[in-house]
Amino acid sequence: MQKITARLSEHASESSPSGVIFLLKTLLIVLACLTVYIPAMRAGFVWDDDSMLTGNIVLDENGLYQSWFTTKQGNYWPITWTSYWLEHKLWKLKPAGYHITNILIHTVCSLLIWRILVQLNIPAAFAAAIIFAVHPVNVESVAWIAQRKTILAMLFFLLSLFYYLRFDQTGRRVFYALSVILFILAMLSKGSVVGLPVVILLCVWWLRGIIARRDIIRSIPFFVVSAVMSAVEIWFQYSRAIGEDVVRSDSFPSRLAGAGWAVWFYLYKAVLPVNLAFIYPRWKINPANLVSYVPGLLLVILLVVAWRYRRGWGRPVFFALSFYVVMLLPVLGFFNIYFMRYSFVADHYQYVSIISVICLVVGVIYRYLGLGVLRIAAILALIILGTAAWQRSSDYRNSETLWYDTLAKDPNSWMAHNEVGLIIKSQGRPDEAAGHYRKALELKPDYVEAYNNLGNTFQFQRKFDEAVEYYRQALNFAPKSAETHNNLGAALQRLGRLDEAISHFREALKKRPDFVEALNNLGYALQSQEKTDEAIICYQHALKIRPLSAEVNNNMGIALVAKGKLDEAVAHYRRALLTDPNYADVYQNLGQTLEMQGRFDEAAENFAQALRVKPDFAEAHSSFARSLSMVGKFEDALVHYRQSLKIKPDYTKSLNGLAWILVAHPDPNICDANEAVILAERAARLTNYGDATILNTLSAAYAAKGRFSEAIATAQKALDIAKASRNDQLADFIRRQLEMYKQEKFIKQ
Repeated sequence: MQKITARLSEHASESSPSGVIFLLKTLLIVLACLTVYIPAMRAGFVWDDDSMLTGNIVLDENGLYQSWFTTKQGNYWPITWTSYWLEHKLWKLKPAGYHITNILIHTVCSLLIWRILVQLNIPAAFAAAIIFAVHPVNVESVAWIAQRKTILAMLFFLLSLFYYLRFDQTGRRVFYALSVILFILAMLSKGSVVGLPVVILLCVWWLRGIIARRDIIRSIPFFVVSAVMSAVEIWFQYSRAIGEDVVRSDSFPSRLAGAGWAVWFYLYKAVLPVNLAFIYPRWKINPANLVSYVPGLLLVILLVVAWRYRRGWGRPVFFALSFYVVMLLPVLGFFNIYFMRYSFVADHYQYVSIISVICLVVGVIYRYLGLGVLRIAAILALIILGTAAWQRSSDYRNSETLWYDTLAKDPNSWMAHNEVGLIIKSQGRPDEAAGHYRKALELKPDYVEAYNNLGNTFQFQRKFDEAVEYYRQALNFAPKSAETHNNLGAALQRLGRLDEAISHFREALKKRPDFVEALNNLGYALQSQEKTDEAIICYQHALKIRPLSAEVNNNMGIALVAKGKLDEAVAHYRRALLTDPNYADVYQNLGQTLEMQGRFDEAAENFAQALRVKPDFAEAHSSFARSLSMVGKFEDALVHYRQSLKIKPDYTKSLNGLAWILVAHPDPNICDANEAVILAERAARLTNYGDATILNTLSAAYAAKGRFSEAIATAQKALDIAKASRNDQLADFIRRQLEMYKQEKFIKQ
């Protein structure tokens, strides 16, 4: 009796701790979270983190409206999208800010768990909360920025439960209303917390041993929210996120058996969190084998037995396991979730449910071994689990560490091979990357992404015919893949097969009318066919979807220059640079357009900026050299022309520009007619003697050498080409030069 009284006293002190103790415990949880996740604070983006931001329409103009009031997003999680939108305003695409936000949300969740467990009169609430804070299974939800949806839904879930319990204790309706609103916000973050109405009833049963009629009535609004938002979530998942992709094709009996496997898998990882992986191998379940149903049957038996002994030891077991299963139910495989293409289970799926297992284990130690043993066990758990969580969060440092870790734990992970291939390709090792893609296809012969990536690798190597073949193989498995049609179109475009390319771009847009990359590629292909007006329509459509796309704005600028709309072109180039200040091609194009407007100083500044961003940019060296020569800085211009040719030896504009300076320069120490002839002849050959400007330079070089008959013949041909192209200004210049050559004169210009 004294022992029981002592334990009740201990629990009472936790329910109403002194201010100092409360503050100390709060600081311990905060310190535990921040310490464990120090590696995550220094981490970058992994896998789809960046696409959750850069490829997210919420960051586009009117993107916030589209996320809330349209069906354009892959999932209807407007609270999550709004959090990204707000943070992007604060720290753009710097990952540290997003990581710290995730860690702070997780910290608040840990504190809320502590206070909710106290409200539920669950013993050792603080120990359970701090163990949750450092549990390594939770690392995936916290260190992976894309899982903001999971931890944000958890935050509102806990707040809703907290205020419902406050309402249940006080009867104040404001708490009830607040609880319903917070549950709506939770479901607008992610639908994984759909089980809250059942959890509320479980908590009522835990507190009073019975669920009264009034409790059921009170839960009705929660069930309504749950039903409506679940329908929305399922519609978005099937219609937008998954679309025509096949996530899993197994039968209901197979899924039923797999659900039992999944629950025990999660229990195992919760109790013994070893060999945690980003992608776990997909199970092969034989529904015809009765053994497949044993795990699920054991779970049902355990729940039934726990209910039978609910007045004794079965009460906490039934409560904990029921909570666990209810909160796992949406991810047990009865509904298709896109991530299940890769694995039927994932650590982040049990972020909400794991707290019940932790409470059960902690409660058993407290009940049967006492507070002293619990304190020792809790300290050991903090050290062991905290160290494991630190190490696990280090695995999320970047995509490379994460995927190599995944591959080390499962060498037969076809997805990991594919992702490692992408990393290796980005490091400039395409052949090695191709080996990983082929391994992925060996493990999964219908893996469309690997075929696409092999095709992309061959495009990168300018082996366009081979790329086409792999894209066609991808289409054999997924004939409606918009991504593949777009990639195939790009390869065909590089081969000069524009009509075929355009047909594939259009096919991609039939499947995905808002596919910005396909719209951009189609516009570029049409522009190559000199169908500039049609190209502009494509770019306009793309910019309605993604107004700040740097690439589309750049291409729109090029098209507008072709239409003579220079001011509009400049505006689009500047918009592109707002999105991507390191886009060297845009600086080059903007400089050329400003030059056409006679704004030579601004043009030169942009050429120089292009070179600061990309020092080996041959075209920018050439353009900058031309700008320098126009203001009489010939020596500097020569340096940049020669650098351009060092990078790109056959760049005709640099050959011509350098030749002209060598012919026309007034300083005899710089003037070199011999080299000018060599350079101009080379440029003429490369252009098949069809460029009037280059032929004019060549004629001047011949004249400077005294070879006037050749100068006259070359100048005449240049004049004919200039007349045919209606370039009157150039034609007049050549005509004056020609008259001098006929008089066997050469005057430097």
